[in-house]
Amino acid sequence: MSNIAGGMKFLCEDILTGCKCRKSTLKNLKGKVKVLRHNAREFLADSRKLHERMSKGLKESLQESRKDLIKNVNSLIGDFRKEEKEVKTDLIEARKIWNKTKDSLRNKK
Repeated sequence: MSNIAGGMKFLCEDILTGCKCRKSTLKNLKGKVKVLRHNAREFLADSRKLHERMSKGLKESLQESRKDLIKNVNSLIGDFRKEEKEVKTDLIEARKIWNKTKDSLRNKK
């Protein structure tokens, strides 16, 4: 019977040791989780700040690009209108020449 009592004593000591180990491990894990949560909060706050700065910079850059684009498009429209007037004038002149030629050919018949 002493063997049973010794076994029971050994089993109880193992249970107590295991319980202490689990409590210690849980305490360490809780500490690590707390640090991890803190780091995650800091990361999210830093990410938000960085996102806001990037957003602001992008908006400013796009506004500047838009101004340049509008300027370039207006310049192209002006050039197009100028070329269009020249082509219209040239077509009017070509029509006059054609009509004169057509009239002179009719008169020769």
